[in-house]
Amino acid sequence: MFKSYGRYSLVTALLAFGAVTARADLITNGGFEAGLTGWTVVNTGSGNWFVQTGTGSPSNNFPVPAPPEGINAAMTDQGGGGSHALLQTFTVPDNGSTVILTFDWFVHNQAAGGYSTPNSLDNGVVPNQQARVDILTAGAGAFDLGSSVVDNVFQTNVGDPTLSGYNTLTADLSGILLPGNTYQIRFAEVDNQLFFGFGVDAVSLEATPEPGSLVLGGMGLIGIGLFRFRRTRKAQSQN
Repeated sequence: MFKSYGRYSLVTALLAFGAVTARADLITNGGFEAGLTGWTVVNTGSGNWFVQTGTGSPSNNFPVPAPPEGINAAMTDQGGGGSHALLQTFTVPDNGSTVILTFDWFVHNQAAGGYSTPNSLDNGVVPNQQARVDILTAGAGAFDLGSSVVDNVFQTNVGDPTLSGYNTLTADLSGILLPGNTYQIRFAEVDNQLFFGFGVDAVSLEATPEPGSLVLGGMGLIGIGLFRFRRTRKAQSQN
């Protein structure tokens, strides 16, 4: 991969390679600039997750803030009661990673009574008017709760403001997500009281190996590189 002009230039290149590749985003298309590619959308009842641009909601054109990153966000909109889930599966690297989740969120809940938060994402449970973000087990269904929820990262609660601009949420999931395991991230919204727009953008799940893992990995790369370097020098000296 690297052309060897000397031992130290090789080592420097390998260390630089390790530094560049150390951090990985586990989410595909977290800014929704490629539409909903990479995401799974599940709905029951009326409404859907849409790609939102500009300052109007996707279906009803209610006033909403522009996407905070790029030109697209994902947003729910509906004409009647419904349940909406936006999911993506990811696998945590098996090198003892630090995992940080970041995303921007927006809510516009038009229900006069505000939020209703039963332990259900079924729009047939009345009243039910809420949004939440969860980390789920790999085999969980789109609207599962209970033991399928590894961690609840965000949830609207009774008494919360019903209208917001975009806010950024950051959560350290390092002690919750196990290295080598597969999970799902879910953005969910359910409404049966009136219109509810839930917007999401700039979703990132960055995994960074622990320093010990980086050192061991870097030493392994350096060892391989030095072996090849010595073999090349030996072959040159014999010619």
